[in-house]
Amino acid sequence: MAVSVSVRWLTEQRPLALVVLAGAPALDRRIEWAHSIELADPTPWLRGGELLLTTGLRLPPADETEQRGYVERLDAAGVAALGFGVGLSHPHVPPAVVAAAEAAGLPLLQVPLPTPFIAVIRAVTERIAEQQYEGVTRASQVQPRMTRAALQGGSRAVVRELATATGGSVLLLGDDGAVTAAHPAGARDLTRRVIEVLRVAAGATTCVGSSNGIASIASAGPGGVVTAQRLRVGRRAHGHLALVTAQAPTPVDHLLLGHAVSLIALDAEKPLRLRETQNRFNEMLVGLLLEDKLSPRQTAEQLRIAGLSVQDGVVALGLGGPGPRSALAALDRALLEHDLPCVGAVGDSHALVLLPAEPTGLAPDLLDAVARSRHPGRVPAGIARASGPDDVAGALRRCVTAARVALLQDVACVDAESMAGHVLVAAPAARAVLAELAEARLRPLADHDLQTDANLIATLRAFLEHHGHWEAASAVLGIHRHTLRNRIDRIQTLIGVDLESAHVRAELLLSLVVWSG
Repeated sequence: MAVSVSVRWLTEQRPLALVVLAGAPALDRRIEWAHSIELADPTPWLRGGELLLTTGLRLPPADETEQRGYVERLDAAGVAALGFGVGLSHPHVPPAVVAAAEAAGLPLLQVPLPTPFIAVIRAVTERIAEQQYEGVTRASQVQPRMTRAALQGGSRAVVRELATATGGSVLLLGDDGAVTAAHPAGARDLTRRVIEVLRVAAGATTCVGSSNGIASIASAGPGGVVTAQRLRVGRRAHGHLALVTAQAPTPVDHLLLGHAVSLIALDAEKPLRLRETQNRFNEMLVGLLLEDKLSPRQTAEQLRIAGLSVQDGVVALGLGGPGPRSALAALDRALLEHDLPCVGAVGDSHALVLLPAEPTGLAPDLLDAVARSRHPGRVPAGIARASGPDDVAGALRRCVTAARVALLQDVACVDAESMAGHVLVAAPAARAVLAELAEARLRPLADHDLQTDANLIATLRAFLEHHGHWEAASAVLGIHRHTLRNRIDRIQTLIGVDLESAHVRAELLLSLVVWSG
């Protein structure tokens, strides 16, 4: 609401000697400005809320129809009041003007000849200027109180100060719509109305952005005027601050609301900024662990500072796939929800994080959170447990290997304790060597399978995985053991090996593990 004065206040200024001729019940109307206009139809130059002053110069003395029309046009334009100067164009205010003003409920003030219009205009403008100064003074007094409240009592204290200073009800809502602070006591009863205003504003095309981007919302209704602002610092949002007032808020109210929003948003940012600083320290810590730069005693001490106790057990979690940095950020957000530190870094193209050994369900929850956030689909993960402070670095390396095994096996997560037989092929360098070996050893068999139905690759796999036991391998393949013997002979001939040799069998089994055909 713009700074204004009431018609009643103006009539109470005795030096002006104004007389109320009509519209007495509407004397509480607000005057936002005062004009002296002598046009027959001044409405194109009006916006509403004015005190219009005239001597009736353009009003025909004998044309009551035109006189009534003049008043009706002013009322339709939304003027706050009409001041009619007498003694010049008209010796007194025409009765038709008085009647029309009374019928319209428009305050009509008689301005005596000794009172110049400039005196009336000056009274209005000076009072408005005084109110503006008073508003600035009030804001300058309230803002330091709000700042002290923020430092001493946090967001709740700021909410209380804002409600006291504006005379309204204030609600602080999180992004989920839950009220985290309210003042006075009955303010929580307005929660449903405020949430409805936010919901409607979020879907309105005239709002600035989406529900996550609305800067300011205002809505008038039976329960008062709701004015809400988004709590945002950079790209991070922290909910809304809503002010509910009986009348439209003044510019000072808007100023105080904006100041409160800044203080509360900064208060919400403090733990996040501290966490970001701690995360940078933790990332350096994990890097030192991966480089074996810390002794067991230093490891235990630095992890304790970071918020983890090695004595209670530590689990290393590694996430593979593209975008390890964004995966680490998703892990940080998920750990924040569990009120846990993010002791993590990006290492060996994986997002790595150290977790407390309990609760046991934490790792699956984190994987779900990452998959929901920035990594749609399955994220290959590996976990490894540290046996003590001297094993934390080893656990970090083992969880990377386990994540690679998870990728090879196309499963969500692999525990390092179950990796027997897969560690070698999980290492990229070793896998590359084995892939070359597999191509050399198994390609002749694969080409033979394409030309016949001998199925030599599957036969060799079954034979080796069953440790050369003829009965077991033939049963798995569903063939007679004599058929199996014939196929094994053919395999030995095609690739020139002796399957009686344990070294040959080991080499071929590793080749089959990495063989993709």
